[in-house]
Amino acid sequence: MLSYQHEYHAGNHADILKHTALISILNSLTQKEKPFTVIDSHASAGTFSLDDERIRKTAEAENGIEKLISYVQKTGTKDIPQSLSRYLEAQTPYCKCRLYAGSPELERLYLRSQDTHFAVELHPQALESLTACCKNDILTKDGKRSAAVKTHIRCEDSYKALEALTPPLVKRGLVLVDPSYEDASDYTQVTRTLTDVHRKWNTAIIALWYPLITRRKNETSQMLSALETAAKTGTNPCTCTRKELRLKDPETLTKEDGAHLYGSGMFVINPPWHFEEEMDEAISFLQNALA
Repeated sequence: MLSYQHEYHAGNHADILKHTALISILNSLTQKEKPFTVIDSHASAGTFSLDDERIRKTAEAENGIEKLISYVQKTGTKDIPQSLSRYLEAQTPYCKCRLYAGSPELERLYLRSQDTHFAVELHPQALESLTACCKNDILTKDGKRSAAVKTHIRCEDSYKALEALTPPLVKRGLVLVDPSYEDASDYTQVTRTLTDVHRKWNTAIIALWYPLITRRKNETSQMLSALETAAKTGTNPCTCTRKELRLKDPETLTKEDGAHLYGSGMFVINPPWHFEEEMDEAISFLQNALA
């Protein structure tokens, strides 16, 4: 949906869950020297200004990344799960500059010279920001450094790009999918496309973010059930997992609560070793930190 602008939501609790999961997967992939491919199908801008009036208007970053950092500073760092510690280590240099790093920027942080990176974005403003961001240095705790790999930016429909890019030449890797879900058709399109991507590239880690919205419970359930069936059956059955961060009770939400987003989840096909344990620990911590 070209009407969607992530600037209203950057750094919120959903981004924290998605990016913690992303970094957990990227960290796992980099444990071996073998090259891998990352395809980010809904890349959006590389970084977001935490002082953007749209972010300040919704206060989602204030109740997300800023609240998490404040909680950690007050309570100390000794009990932070390892996956969240890696996430905060990646985000802190950006937050100090009043920025939030989106998924393509975090991917650039982890990718090495032997790896391949595709970022797909169709929205004109987001595409412009992403292109500019990918020309900049990466921020780290030790200062700035150049990206180890060139990002191949594709300006096209995300689902068509996924069909065209899979399977890649380097068949070890990750597909990250994060649609806006503003249109009900996204749920059926995700199901259709990812089922096909998994069929063509059955060794890939496929990570799908999804919102928990009261009015879309049926669509979400049907999508996840269909993807789980596709993963566990066929000629190359594999494992999959769901991890959800719920911060509100959906039964207590009223019309004044807007879209009724009470949390979000990650559905992952071929999750790396220890991914489930890492995410369970992170979610338990976040439910206290962001409550």
